Amino acid sequence: MDPLILFVHGANHDGWCWSPVLERLDHAGVAGRAVDLPLTSFEDDTATVREAVREAARVRPVVLVAHSYGGLPVSAGGKGADRFVFVAARMPLPGQSPSAHTPRWGHPEFRAAWDTDADGAVVLRGEAREVLYSDSPLNMAHLASERWRPMWSRVPEEPVSEPAWMSAPCTYVVCRRDRTVRVEAQRECAARATESFEIDCDHSPFFSAPDRLTALLVEQAAHAARAPRT
Repeated sequence: MDPLILFVHGANHDGWCWSPVLERLDHAGVAGRAVDLPLTSFEDDTATVREAVREAARVRPVVLVAHSYGGLPVSAGGKGADRFVFVAARMPLPGQSPSAHTPRWGHPEFRAAWDTDADGAVVLRGEAREVLYSDSPLNMAHLASERWRPMWSRVPEEPVSEPAWMSAPCTYVVCRRDRTVRVEAQRECAARATESFEIDCDHSPFFSAPDRLTALLVEQAAHAARAPRT
């Protein structure tokens, strides 16, 4: 069965951000779909991932890709995927409070580029564009910033029990020029993955390094296609 690559975006974004990679997957003959997280709560985001994986895994192998914050709902709701790819993404350990880990995770430049509005939503300020997309094409960065969404989801205080990434092969992608997530924190995650790669790019390789990221994902799909399903 041909595998499906299922994409989960990060904070304040939507599934559209994966468009450059999805287009390249088309040319490679690999199926891809992007999930839109509701961003209304961590629990809602987790439920959305869980349902998307459940539906897709019924009929084909699933390579589940998480970016940034998306690593948390993927870790909590991604069981059933055949492989995982974490792209500069949260990758919580059992017993570790994601919220308590945040000071070691986020880059100070990014923390200075967002606010909490009157109804409790996290919103990005204009300067976040340079932090998120410092190596990305200017037109893509502008278009992405026009699509930023308010986010009510919060990084959970309670640990993620039995993180899904521990249930299947997991690849970690470190973004070496990241100004949103500390590179050393990404490398800590990469050290516990099945395998890891580093890309010389900003926090958003779907814009700044889509060819390299797509090539890596095509390889992951090939692995999923060859592996026996339990």
